[in-house]
Amino acid sequence: MTTEQFNIQITTVPNVVNIIIMVMIVLGVVILVTGLVLSELLKEKRQPYKKIVDVSVGVSIKFACAILGIVLIVLGGLMYYGISSTIASPSVVTIDSGYINVESKSFIHTNVIGDLLSISGNKTVTSDEIATAFVGQVGSGDFKLHKNYGTNFGDTNVGLYTLGNGASAYVATTNSTCLIIELKTGEYLIVGNQDTQTIANSFSQNVHQLTPQR
Repeated sequence: MTTEQFNIQITTVPNVVNIIIMVMIVLGVVILVTGLVLSELLKEKRQPYKKIVDVSVGVSIKFACAILGIVLIVLGGLMYYGISSTIASPSVVTIDSGYINVESKSFIHTNVIGDLLSISGNKTVTSDEIATAFVGQVGSGDFKLHKNYGTNFGDTNVGLYTLGNGASAYVATTNSTCLIIELKTGEYLIVGNQDTQTIANSFSQNVHQLTPQR
């Protein structure tokens, strides 16, 4: 057979995400400017007859504003860069005789201190590893998606997830209707795009026959 490839790509970013990013950056700028203005005001207070404690508190507030403003601006910029990178780099599903491969060039992961990291992901599943496969809905019940790390908003989910049934899943989809592949290990591979059925048909013909839709 001829190798078939399918793109799973974010086409639009929800307005709420854009608004959040803009608010973070604007708020960061406002707080940073406030800190700079406060710094100028403090120059007038650095006189011998002023209370030292007042100046110390003012300096602390100034630095706090500067740090918080810079952090918000940087985080907003990283979020914009991360989402833009995800849009520019679609996940690619490759189906050939006896296997399916999914390559996602950009999982976006937020670590415990708020840094955003871009992590590549590649998953290959052969027909021998598959327990069952079907077209079904994700987002509720056993297939509710809980992100471990990756990118998720709306129907877009790309990354490593824990399902509602407790199983681990590699997910790359922009559709709530997905090709759901259960492995013999108990893990899942879940993929989908605007035309999930075409992916499913190719998979059924070349990798593993589908069970009835759930």
